Amino acid sequence: MSAVAIALILQAASPPAEGVFMFETGATLLRKCETKAPEYALACTAYIVGVVDGIKKDIFLRRAPANCWPNRMEADQVRRIVIKYLKSYPDQLSFPGSLVVSVALNDAFSCTDGK
Repeated sequence: MSAVAIALILQAASPPAEGVFMFETGATLLRKCETKAPEYALACTAYIVGVVDGIKKDIFLRRAPANCWPNRMEADQVRRIVIKYLKSYPDQLSFPGSLVVSVALNDAFSCTDGK
């Protein structure tokens, strides 16, 4: 998915309605990721890795389209990509954390980058 398509999806999406439960939003995820306490850094990384595994599972089961992410990624690398993305796009902090992780990785590993 191109960066333009991703931007259009996020622009069309509205913040979650009142009362819609999410374990993480972009804002809560970023707070965890930036906290110096090791347990929060671990929670941040574990959440992001779980999202990535969930997306890859859906691709494996053919419930989601393939993406252009590398076959192997380091957890810290993915964490840095998500943090950078959230800092670059603070208007997306109210979106679900899982959506932001997916969009950040699609942005970093765009299928239009000649891959």
